[in-house]
Amino acid sequence: MADQSAVPIKGRVMRLIQLDVCGNPVTGASGLQVITKGFIQIQAEPQYEDGEAQRQRLADGSLCVNDDDPDEFTHVNLTIQMCGVCPSVSQIINGARLLGTGAPVTGTGAAYAEGLVSARFSLEVWQNVTGRGNCDPATGAPKYVYWAFPNVGSGRVGSLTIENAALTMELQAKTDNVGIFWGDGPGTLGPWAPTFVDGEHYMWNITTVAPPTIPSNCGATPIT
Repeated sequence: MADQSAVPIKGRVMRLIQLDVCGNPVTGASGLQVITKGFIQIQAEPQYEDGEAQRQRLADGSLCVNDDDPDEFTHVNLTIQMCGVCPSVSQIINGARLLGTGAPVTGTGAAYAEGLVSARFSLEVWQNVTGRGNCDPATGAPKYVYWAFPNVGSGRVGSLTIENAALTMELQAKTDNVGIFWGDGPGTLGPWAPTFVDGEHYMWNITTVAPPTIPSNCGATPIT
């Protein structure tokens, strides 16, 4: 079996999609997506539960049982650092109330209330590929490394510092098992990657499918 290899570089496009409580994309007029490049970095930290150590010693002090259960993957902790603020990003990730004017609303801010953090969303990121293998040899199309975290929740706002510098907003969340209706991409927006299977939390894939077009602002648009 021969693998493709690639050297991904930079973060080109990020897409956030609103999910329901079961982790499935909300389509139609009530569903929201944000496509943006307004992030500084995205940190993904896979988390593992240590396997239980089974130890039993004999009366003379030697080990009778010396066995370790396997470690178990549980979820991924995500930290997204945004350059500036975008009301619709806070609405999707944190469940904040969108402040704004007009119809449809032009977001101008976000308000946060006490209570359970129940908003769910998906996170997709496209990276460019650098080096000699940056294009498909058969078609000449550019390659990308596509990352998908299809079911993310527990969105929190991290630290904020107002100072003599540009404001950055840190957003934190963690992944869950993929929703059953994610398939190979949300709604009619896919296919971007092979289909997820039950139990999976994230994937990456080398692809020639180009990232979505970045709109002129960071506002949310409906999903069809």
